[in-house]
Amino acid sequence: MAFLSVACNERQSNNRQLILADSFMQSRPDSALCILQGISMDKFATQADSAYYALLLTQARDKNYVVQTDDSLIRYAVAYYDKTNDVRMQAKAHYYWGCVYRDMNRQAEAFREFLIAAPLTEKAKEKRQLGLVYNNIGFIYNIQGFNEKADSIYQLMEVIAQEVKDTALWSEALSKQGSIALTKGKEYFPIAEQKLSDAFEAVNRVGNNGLKANISASLSNLYSRMDEGEKALYYAKLNLALRRDTARAYHAFLILGDAYYKCEQYDSAIFYLNKSLMSKDYGRKAGAYMRLADIAMIQGNAALSVELERNSSAYKDSLYKFRRSVVAHEMIEAETDAHTMLQKLHYKGRLNMYLYAFILITAMIIIVTLFLYKRYRRKNDLLQKDKQQLEKVNQDLSQHYANLQTDITEKDLEIEKLRKELVSHQIDEEERAKLQAELDEMILKRRTLAKEAFLHSPLYAKMQAIIQDYQDRDESDEEISDQEWQEFVVGMDVEWNNAITDLCVKYQLSKEELHLVCLNLAGFPFSHLEYLLHLSRRTLYRKKSALLKRIGAEQNCDFEDILQKNR
Repeated sequence: MAFLSVACNERQSNNRQLILADSFMQSRPDSALCILQGISMDKFATQADSAYYALLLTQARDKNYVVQTDDSLIRYAVAYYDKTNDVRMQAKAHYYWGCVYRDMNRQAEAFREFLIAAPLTEKAKEKRQLGLVYNNIGFIYNIQGFNEKADSIYQLMEVIAQEVKDTALWSEALSKQGSIALTKGKEYFPIAEQKLSDAFEAVNRVGNNGLKANISASLSNLYSRMDEGEKALYYAKLNLALRRDTARAYHAFLILGDAYYKCEQYDSAIFYLNKSLMSKDYGRKAGAYMRLADIAMIQGNAALSVELERNSSAYKDSLYKFRRSVVAHEMIEAETDAHTMLQKLHYKGRLNMYLYAFILITAMIIIVTLFLYKRYRRKNDLLQKDKQQLEKVNQDLSQHYANLQTDITEKDLEIEKLRKELVSHQIDEEERAKLQAELDEMILKRRTLAKEAFLHSPLYAKMQAIIQDYQDRDESDEEISDQEWQEFVVGMDVEWNNAITDLCVKYQLSKEELHLVCLNLAGFPFSHLEYLLHLSRRTLYRKKSALLKRIGAEQNCDFEDILQKNR
């Protein structure tokens, strides 16, 4: 137990150290490297922790300018993160693998990893990191002679630097664009000067000496080609002064030698040009020999000039063969490999996503199916109960409607009998008044029964359904037939003791006017009549107004009041 406790505490301590090192990575990379070097990769129990450690240590070494000649550590991190869905860590792992290849001078492999890292970093929305990726891609394009592609990449880098407000990144993007513009010829010199000057002013404020030295070198080269020797010499001296290792700053020696040449200080020029020949770079050697050949010719030593020029040509040929070999094979292959790898990562991620989605959807389908089945059973049981209750209610309503019709028939017989008795001359006035009162009461009861019968009739239910359909979806599959309209009018006429028939005969009502009067008397809101009569509300108002005018009633008068007066 004690051993397990110690081992557990040690793992927790290492994990805390990783988190601490990560927090120091941007502000204090030297401290982060110190922490990570004190941890052994064997101490981690999980692949996730080991991969995290491998990535952090590679990153810390890169930020501390430690040249890395072995990619086994970062390769482990890449292999792990390519199997996960953590795009941010995956992008970072491929980027730092490219940095390690860059240190190993394996430019094609570095280029491939940077190309892989770019879309992953963009997907992870790590803009500053994407700027660094573009910087490395642009650098490789530039040194291999793909200046147009490099310029496009540096323009993207400039936009990102402005978005994240990174002065150093922005200055580097401008300086690289200026250097590329410099190679395009004299007409681009003003553009190059503007971009390099802006970059120099910006980096001068933040105090990045390394970047400032590089921009100074570009400015010296620019002014040298513009034949402004004093400016070229000023920036060449500044470039050398800002270098950490002034004993092996071979490129700075070449630039300073060229600046002295432009100022016609040939002894100083020869001194620094000869120092630059210690470089192993073919391009620098070719440039230095060519400038020395020019000086020899100026000094009248033609033989030496020819020999130096021959040396320059030899190094140029070697440089051309080397670069053409890389361009023709490794660079193109690297782009193809990067595209293929991205496709694999994409499809792998999609496959994992589809697998997770399939499992999730399958589980959801099973759950939903069980839920719907239970719901169906419960709903079916409720429907059966509702159906039974509805059948009972319909039976009760039918019975009630039949009873109402029977009562109405009985009341009609009683009314007819009372009318006959009233017509008879064998009764006195007192008896006649009594029978008239009884008749009026009977008519009122019949009217009440008729109204209740209509409200419980299938026709009334159909009318209500039509109104609801039009309110819900502006149409209805139901229609009131001519037979149903006729039954409706007859029923309303019975309810109003044949007053509707008298009104129709007296004022020659059309079928639409008759239906309008009956619906109004049945208590339907005027706004609902358009659904039943299929006429616009404006047309209905016009018809009602015309009918009231023909009857001789006021416009605000109801048909019920008119029938009461005419009875």
